[in-house]
Amino acid sequence: MLRTKLQQIVVYGMSVLYFFMAISFYLGTYDSAQIKITIFHVGGIFVIMSWLLLKLEEGNLSFLKKNSIYLLPLILFLCSGVVSLMCSPFKLASLNDFIRRFIYSGIVFVLIDQFSDDKSLSKLKSWLLAATAIVCFYGILQILDYYVMPGLDLFMWRQAFGDRIMSTFGNPNFFGDFLIVMSPIVLALCICQKNVFLFFLWLMIVLCVYNTVSKGAWLGFTAGLFIFSIIYIFVLLRNKLNKKIIIISSICLLGLVSIFGFGTYRKTLERTDSASFRIFTWLSTWEMINTHPILGTGIGTFYVTYPAWRRPQIFFIEDKHNTESDHPENEYLEIWYEEGIVGISIFLTFVILILIVGYKNIMFLRLRKMPKERFLLYLQLGVTSAFVAQLVHDSVCVSLRFVSSGVMLWLVIGLTLTIAARIRILNEEINFNEINALKKSIKILLQVIVIIIFSVAIIFTSRFFIADYLHPKAIAFSKVSNLTSAIATYDKINKYNPSFPMSMYFKANAYIERWKAGDPLKAEQTFINLWTLAPNYVQSKYIAGTMYEKGIRAHINLLNEYKSLGKSQDIIDSQQKEIARAFINAEKYYKQYIEIDPIYSLTYYALASLYAKAGKFDEAERILKAHLEYPKNLQAPPHNFWIEDWSQRRKTEYSETYIHLANLYKYLGKLNDARKAYKQALDLNPFNINAKLAISELDNNLNHNNK
Repeated sequence: MLRTKLQQIVVYGMSVLYFFMAISFYLGTYDSAQIKITIFHVGGIFVIMSWLLLKLEEGNLSFLKKNSIYLLPLILFLCSGVVSLMCSPFKLASLNDFIRRFIYSGIVFVLIDQFSDDKSLSKLKSWLLAATAIVCFYGILQILDYYVMPGLDLFMWRQAFGDRIMSTFGNPNFFGDFLIVMSPIVLALCICQKNVFLFFLWLMIVLCVYNTVSKGAWLGFTAGLFIFSIIYIFVLLRNKLNKKIIIISSICLLGLVSIFGFGTYRKTLERTDSASFRIFTWLSTWEMINTHPILGTGIGTFYVTYPAWRRPQIFFIEDKHNTESDHPENEYLEIWYEEGIVGISIFLTFVILILIVGYKNIMFLRLRKMPKERFLLYLQLGVTSAFVAQLVHDSVCVSLRFVSSGVMLWLVIGLTLTIAARIRILNEEINFNEINALKKSIKILLQVIVIIIFSVAIIFTSRFFIADYLHPKAIAFSKVSNLTSAIATYDKINKYNPSFPMSMYFKANAYIERWKAGDPLKAEQTFINLWTLAPNYVQSKYIAGTMYEKGIRAHINLLNEYKSLGKSQDIIDSQQKEIARAFINAEKYYKQYIEIDPIYSLTYYALASLYAKAGKFDEAERILKAHLEYPKNLQAPPHNFWIEDWSQRRKTEYSETYIHLANLYKYLGKLNDARKAYKQALDLNPFNINAKLAISELDNNLNHNNK
């Protein structure tokens, strides 16, 4: 009785998990996809726990022996994650990614063991098709909202990406990734069952894929459709091939491939920055790979280490400085960096195995020609095509690192191995003896241990949702200057999710803005905690510099106050030491941020101002000139892969730098140099009113002196 209940929980749990992973979203958290992450964590762990309880109840793990040849690469890939986690210098970041890999691997185990019969596969298929229909319906509603009936989409994120639709996924690329997986599966089932509803569903998918305007998704869709057509025409229709079928099929295939292929090409030409962004990111990733090429730096560590390697051109392309690049837009490079040659070799071996197994499944089922196995044949056709589509897409996109896409990859992997296990049963090649059932006392003990461990994991991961829910509330407190409440909320966030660097960063900013007694030290400690988690997190080094510069002003005020009150020399000396310490730290962190982001003008201005106030005018001049001259450095190796006059993208910004330089010259009495710098500012930005006024003032003064 218990065994039957557990089987039902596992089968329905897995099916419902995939359904809600696709359709769910919640706009009350900072990340609208956090609900998907939570469902993945809680639901995935619960399904795996239920499956382990079932296996202990059965006392039978013979399926491991029966499918060892398929499971070994998966186990090795999981072990690679374990080793990578143990060796990682950033344990919390690595733990997050390892949890995901554990759940992905568990999904494959569950699929192989519990979805080898028609009934369970049919349930999973029905839930997947229902989810696909819902997300496509919402996608089409978003199309209508943009082109036909504005306001039709009632949610606050409507048209967040302009004409690009995202459905329930919050991002067009993630929506596209889901669709390119379901597209060949739906098409295969449509042909198999000759179902009109499935045909219209596939047309909905095509329409939605096109309107994601995701070049990566278009590329993946084209690759999946191409593989599907080749296998279907030349393998499944092999005995029915004639000239007419080949011509019609070729025209249809060529038409669809041309539409999406030309669309990808045209969009790439329209947005060359999208291509150059990826090229520069891949170049940086390759340099990162070479730092630890064998075992890598650690699973899930790319986003915490990448800022130190990010190419300066990225800042010109994005025109932003406070953004994160969590992934390198290429799954294979990311695995290679994080887990080295060992990890990427295991992963690629596993990919090749799945492709070979999928093709063999198709060939075996085609030759048997059993009506009952027709469903499996077409399912495998769709799954193999979906696998290729996603592999292609994730060579130019980050989707696989997000759970809504990651679960789909491991679904098609699991289904391929499930069909292979089903074929093994049909062949009855090997007869394994059942493992004897465990003693009741041992079985109960092990089940209790499983429940405790997995319950702790569920509680731990579910707290991430609470943290993400609180994060916008803390931001709202900061915006209305209720900094005490903001800081208290950030403390709760860090408690619920200690691996969330953004909340630490914002908390440090709140301390700096509040600046009460003890806040500077608290901000300093918060930065230390942040840098332990993410050493170069966005603009944290620049903000730290401004904090210490603010400290200089505070200590100077105290010093003057102490002098006026006639305080002892020891107290005065102590303040002077604090001023010197704050100056050293401000200078250090400004310089560190210039190393990370050599484009950000405010860092140069702040450092130049710091030097000028300290009487180091030559250093102030040098740092301002360094900002002006930096774009020229991008014309030489190793930055000259993609040559462009990057300074033209920020002429107004460099115009302001000339203003700062001119003001420095003016202060030093170098009026001719000042006028020349003001003129250069005006050449870059003819509308710079400050430059015009300064030149006019200088000319008047010079004329007055000449008289």
